[in-house]
Amino acid sequence: MFKEFIRSLAWTAYRLLPKLNYAVVYGWPDYEDMALALQDRLDETPVRKVIFFIYGKPCRQFQLKPKTKIVRKDSVRGLLYFLFARYVFFTHRCFMWRFPPNVVSVNVWHGMPFKKVGWLQKDHRGIASRYALATSDFWADIMQKTMRPIDGALITGLPRNDRLFSKPDAVWQRLEFPKGGAFKKTVAWLPTFRNSVRGEIFHDGIESGNMFGMPGVEAEVLNEFFKQQNTLAFVKPHPMAPFEKAIELSHLIVVDEQWLRDRGLTLYEVLGQMDVLITDISSVVVDYLILDRPVIHSFHDMAEFESSRGFLMNPVTDYLAGPVVTSVEELLHCLTQTLQGGDSHADQRKKMRKLFHQNPDDQATTRLLKHLALLPK
Repeated sequence: MFKEFIRSLAWTAYRLLPKLNYAVVYGWPDYEDMALALQDRLDETPVRKVIFFIYGKPCRQFQLKPKTKIVRKDSVRGLLYFLFARYVFFTHRCFMWRFPPNVVSVNVWHGMPFKKVGWLQKDHRGIASRYALATSDFWADIMQKTMRPIDGALITGLPRNDRLFSKPDAVWQRLEFPKGGAFKKTVAWLPTFRNSVRGEIFHDGIESGNMFGMPGVEAEVLNEFFKQQNTLAFVKPHPMAPFEKAIELSHLIVVDEQWLRDRGLTLYEVLGQMDVLITDISSVVVDYLILDRPVIHSFHDMAEFESSRGFLMNPVTDYLAGPVVTSVEELLHCLTQTLQGGDSHADQRKKMRKLFHQNPDDQATTRLLKHLALLPK
């Protein structure tokens, strides 16, 4: 009862306090693409300050805009900025689970979901924001059901997708690899989690026993395969998944958020340079479709994942963008064909691209801020 009293008191204060011409950007992990894309364009709007929330230490590798002020999420100062801000953009739960009418609250989330999220999860209370975002009519309907935005889902696209179009030379320089010089092809491998160890705790599907999300994968063997294919593979596990250590071999690198931050890089800057995507059911599939490049679904436990978490469309295989592989042998066979120029699912990919994206371009952040009257239409 005491906790409920405190929550009620905090909500009353939040609702009654005046709102100043500030925008807060609450992303996770620190310096992720959605938050960086928003702070970049918010600098061009009439808002006086952009409060950029982080958990860890400020990273000097990222040059933020003049209006942007870095503030810790777990500070009194951060809470005060939040309580007085007129605009709130967030990817995850932040301070309050609902917002008063005088706050323009936008749940930018972190992708278009294939799996059950938000209000559709059992025993889960979502966040009551004014808006959510979607990339097409198809996803707007899903986001309305999962996020329940009061004034609907805006079909603007996702700000993070603008960063898929980052300048290649600058990205490769920070990666410390020559652009296209030593490698014929590049592959991004982005497995999601089964047993999360950060944030909300989930247990979905069957744990693979390694950072690749596929049982039986060995880094050295995989590196030799990519060496034979003259290919660089960039592997990044989900930030909620267990992570042992970074691996840097001749043709295979396995990294985490800290590895990227140390180089002033973000995932989507790197993803935009990759020729092929490997993942399971991650929302990154939807984003990568903008580039119209091959996708391979590495999904050894699809049936078990459906039983534990569940999918938002049925059958989910009708909405996937590429072949589904369930073993190391199938994966390497499919990769060999793809890296040698095969594209067996090109028609399916183009079909999903049309369904999933109303505007497959780099203007999502601009469209959002125009809708909010923060940029001229």
